[in-house]
Amino acid sequence: MIERAAVSRQRGSAPLYGLAMALAFVPAAHAACTTELGHGWPPAVGNYGQAVETLFVGKAQPMLSLVTLPKGGVETGVALLPGTQDQAWTLRFSKADKRVYTWNNSARGGGVELRVDQEPDQYQVAIPAALAQRLVRSWRSALDSGVPAERKAPITDGEVLSFQVDGERYSGPRWECGAGKLMMKQVALLIEASDTKEKKLDRRWQDLDESLDELQQLLAGTAG
Repeated sequence: MIERAAVSRQRGSAPLYGLAMALAFVPAAHAACTTELGHGWPPAVGNYGQAVETLFVGKAQPMLSLVTLPKGGVETGVALLPGTQDQAWTLRFSKADKRVYTWNNSARGGGVELRVDQEPDQYQVAIPAALAQRLVRSWRSALDSGVPAERKAPITDGEVLSFQVDGERYSGPRWECGAGKLMMKQVALLIEASDTKEKKLDRRWQDLDESLDELQQLLAGTAG
């Protein structure tokens, strides 16, 4: 299913590029950068989030993923699926064909319906194992340093982002400053790469590696 869906899409498509740019350009950081992300799923969101993740990755177990659950519109996700031994990993970007979370006005009074009987739009490419592993380590370090160990994911009115990194989940509203801003820039680079011709991928990986350098410097307290 994945390969067929990926082949059917044109490389360099404008909608995908626009989504990547929207993720990259977030509001400027505040003087004191904090995040409201917490551990686990927010209350009453777990079933919805897990349904979207299953739609996007099936029974696979990504080492890193980000699922975006918007207040309106379709859900999206980015995932890194490990290869065997030192072989390349798989980078996959998914976008629901229709919104998963919807209200069903049935004769019985209505209720929430999770529309998982659909085939999402998906794009995927091979990503060098060393780069993928560095991304996992960097995101885990950023999230562990920014999210207190005792804080649970908060009730969020609006968009919910849920990161899963090396088995640990962090969810909440968008982190729009500091390390979070750099991570969203990296998400945009991953989305672009998922829809990039092979001959141009090396440049995408270089951009991602340089962004990870920035994140590492920031976390070390040496960013200029």
